[in-house]
Amino acid sequence: MKTDFKNKIINGDSLKELKKIPRETFDLIFADPPYNLQLKSELTRPDRSKVSAVNDKWDQFENFKKKWSYLGYRKLP
Repeated sequence: MKTDFKNKIINGDSLKELKKIPRETFDLIFADPPYNLQLKSELTRPDRSKVSAVNDKWDQFENFKKKWSYLGYRKLP
């Protein structure tokens, strides 16, 4: 397995990709998580247009956050 990750961007499903990487590989991990748009009340943009809520599986941030945090933490020194 390739272990030289210096100055590399890994593009893919973060939960799957993190499982492939050895422990203590990174000093920093950045991820762009789901947007968490399961709104309880109305949300507007700066231009006053309304943001629509979603109930899709991809927006289930809490479950993702727990899994990602656990896997990511194990890759840090």
